[in-house]
Amino acid sequence: MSDPIPESESLSQKALGGIFWSILEKYGGKVIQFGAALFLLRLLSPDDYGLIAMIAVFFALANVMIESGFSQALIREKTITDEDKSTTFYVNLIMAFAMYGILWISAPWISIFFEEPELTALSRYMGLSMIFFAITIIQRAHFIHKINFRTQAYINLIGATISSTVAVVLAFNNFGVWALATQMILLAFINSVLYWFVHPWIPSKFINRQSFNKLFGFGSNLMISGLLNITFVHVYKIIIGKLYSSTLLGFYDQATNLKNVVSESFVSSMAKVFYPTLSKVKEDKERLKAAYIKIMKATSYVIFPALAGLGLVAEPFILTVAGEQWIGAIPILQLLVFSGAIYHLHLLNIDILKILNRTDLILRLEIYKKIGVILAIVIGLQYGFYGLIIAQVISSYVSLYINMTYTAKLLNYTRWQQFVDNFSGFSVSIPMILMVFVSSFVTIEFMPLKLLVLVSIGVMVYGATSLVLKPQAFKDLVYIFSPRISLLKKVKL
Repeated sequence: MSDPIPESESLSQKALGGIFWSILEKYGGKVIQFGAALFLLRLLSPDDYGLIAMIAVFFALANVMIESGFSQALIREKTITDEDKSTTFYVNLIMAFAMYGILWISAPWISIFFEEPELTALSRYMGLSMIFFAITIIQRAHFIHKINFRTQAYINLIGATISSTVAVVLAFNNFGVWALATQMILLAFINSVLYWFVHPWIPSKFINRQSFNKLFGFGSNLMISGLLNITFVHVYKIIIGKLYSSTLLGFYDQATNLKNVVSESFVSSMAKVFYPTLSKVKEDKERLKAAYIKIMKATSYVIFPALAGLGLVAEPFILTVAGEQWIGAIPILQLLVFSGAIYHLHLLNIDILKILNRTDLILRLEIYKKIGVILAIVIGLQYGFYGLIIAQVISSYVSLYINMTYTAKLLNYTRWQQFVDNFSGFSVSIPMILMVFVSSFVTIEFMPLKLLVLVSIGVMVYGATSLVLKPQAFKDLVYIFSPRISLLKKVKL
């Protein structure tokens, strides 16, 4: 087994512990929300979820505007001053109230655009979550900067438990889409209260011009690129909601959410740890490159089989957890897993540019990629709904190729080398994919049993392949998690 990346002992332990708690923060709350979602999916209709998806883009854009890249700028600072905190807090708070005011005024036009009268009241109600998000920006940045994900994990678990429970009760009492809206509001509110309880911070100053210039200088490009990215991530929902129906949008939205639970949640957990950790050693390019390759291989080792497996078991999985009313989401999920399989590569390439303070390049890349997305949408729409989904998948691979451009130059790590390293990780998944695919043709009428059989086969084959081939990523992950999982200590490397 290769030696771990050289670093100080304290930083290494914080990073390794941070991975565990960051995953718990993401997945602890997700597990509870997923459990509640099993009830909600059966109690609510695809149309209810489609209504929420129609306005999701407006909240996502507003949150980018509110945050303005300031928290990312804070996290990368070695020392955060009171002036920096106060400036970030007040800028975010002012932006939050401004965004809520704009949303309140524009809510009727949103309703008219989608031809859904209920969206006016729904938008104004859900918009309150933006205020709750803004008032905890300092607490969130503080814990991430300190690589303290344990506290965030507990907060998210409590918030998810209470908000999900209330949502299920409301759904049982026929509140429909308002159960989902209340879940979102309660989660933001409870998390805000808990963040202020565990880290009661009061701003000592107002907006400091020097701090503002420093933080906004870094964050402005991130904000613009973030706005572009969010717009084009959600543009498919806008198009589907406008040209097709809220029911079809509900199918698409839930297929996307299921794909994201496997891909984005895990990858974001890893990124939240390594971004602040690697930012502390950004001056050493060789060390940064070594860390990048190690992280890329480790995440690919987990993500590739997980997404491939999700696509293979999509039918028994959706029929088991959601019921036959969601059967329309199955083919959509089977297509979207192809784009989800490379999400971590997008994120890692962009994080390297953030760490090296090249946010100008991030903005340039986003513009190039969005031109490609527009072309993909125009072409895809010529072939109907599924043409649009296939175009989305293809454009994600084109975007990845563009993303790799500057990383290849800055780290002297060519796109071909990245492809070879990732394919070596994917190759470990091939026996599992073949076995699960062949096994899926066996007739098992009881869908929960079929799901259990296919997942068991996939896990056993992938585990056996890893033990035989012992890829480097497997060794690295065993090294990371063996102190916390005693069973891994018995694995011979």
